[in-house]
Amino acid sequence: MEQKVNLTRVEFGWVMANKVKPWSFVQIWDSNAVSVIVEIQSVEPDSTRANVFMELLGRLRKQPVQYDYEVQSALGLTDEECQADADLSRTVSALSTAIVEFQSIYQGVSMTTTLGGEQKDSQLLYANLNRYLRDVLGDRTPKAFGEAAERAAREGFTIVKTDPFDEVRPTHSTSEILEVAAPSLERLKAMRTGGGPKLALQVDCHGSFNTNTAAIIEAELQEIGVTWFEDPVRERDMPGATAKVAATSVIPVSVGGDSYGELAFSRMADWGVKYTMQDVMRCGGVGVAARSGQRLANRGIQISCHSPFGPLQNLVSAHAHAATPNPHALEHAVWENDWRADLLDPPEQVQRGRLIFPGGVGSGASINWNTLERVGGVRWTP
Repeated sequence: MEQKVNLTRVEFGWVMANKVKPWSFVQIWDSNAVSVIVEIQSVEPDSTRANVFMELLGRLRKQPVQYDYEVQSALGLTDEECQADADLSRTVSALSTAIVEFQSIYQGVSMTTTLGGEQKDSQLLYANLNRYLRDVLGDRTPKAFGEAAERAAREGFTIVKTDPFDEVRPTHSTSEILEVAAPSLERLKAMRTGGGPKLALQVDCHGSFNTNTAAIIEAELQEIGVTWFEDPVRERDMPGATAKVAATSVIPVSVGGDSYGELAFSRMADWGVKYTMQDVMRCGGVGVAARSGQRLANRGIQISCHSPFGPLQNLVSAHAHAATPNPHALEHAVWENDWRADLLDPPEQVQRGRLIFPGGVGSGASINWNTLERVGGVRWTP
C-alpha cells in the first residue's frame, strides 16, 4: 500500500572512481527506520551541493510526499529553476528517485513495477569508452581508440560510444572543419578497424559543431558506419539548431543528457531526434525518465538513459528502460577501476554486454560501504 514518505536523516558517501571523476551516494531514512540509497552527482563533504541537499530535505520533512512527482512542487521549485541550477536539479532528482525506491519497498515490488513496467532479466548495454580513454588511459591516439574498441567487442559488447572530437569547436568554419576534424576521424576509423564491421559505433560530439559543420561531418561519419550522432550542436546556445541538423542527418540524432523535466523531453519530439538521453541524476529522477520515455515511445522515439557514472545509477537507469517500450541500449562506463562491481551489494553483473537485473525489491541492490571505504571512499553525516 502506498503511503506518504516521512524523511528523517541522511548519510553521504563519496569515492574517486578514477583519478579524475568521483561517484557519490546518499542513504536516506524514513520515520519507520527504513532506508534507501541513491546515487547523486558530485556531492563532497562541506560542498555547496551537500548544503543545498540538506536545505531541501528540511523542507520535505515538513511536507511529506507520496509520489516522486510531488517532490518538486512540495519544494516550491519550477522546471526552469532546476534546469538553470545544477545543485537543484541533482538534489531534486536524488530525492525523487528515493521516493520511488521507498514506495517500491513499501509495496514489496521491483522498481520496474513501480514505474509501470514488467520485470526483465537483463538490459542491453553499450560501452562508453570516454572516461577510460580520457581519464584512465590518458591516451587519445587512434591506436588507443582502436584497441579499446577491440577490447569491448572481445568482451561481448555490440555497441560502443566515444567522444573523438577533441580539436573541434562550434566556431570552426565549413572551409576548415575537415582539416580540424581529421584527427578525430582517424580515431573513429581505428575503432572501426579494431572493433570490426559488426560493432556499432556511437559518437558523442559534446556540441562541437554548428549547423553547417555538423552536416559536413555527418557525411564523413556515414562513411565510417556511425549509427548515433549525439549532441552535434549546443541547443542552448543555438535554439532550433538540433531540429535543423536532425532534418538532414541520415544518422539518428540523440540529445537530452543534461535536460530537466518531462516537458523538456516532450519538446524534443518536435526536433526530429531518434533518441532521448534522460539522466536519472539530472532530469528530475527515475520517475521523470520513465514517464517521459513512455510518452515519447508513442512517437517512435527511444529512451537511452545518459548513464556514464556509477553502478547504482546504471541499475536505476536500467529499471527506467525496463519500464519503457522499445528502449535503446543503456550507457555503461567501462574499465574505470577493478572494484566497480563489488561496490554494489549484490555485486553488479555484466555478461556479454548485458546488465543482469539482481531481482528483489526496489532497485535490487545497495552500496557496499565496506568496499567504498576499502578503496579510499569516505562516509559522513551532515
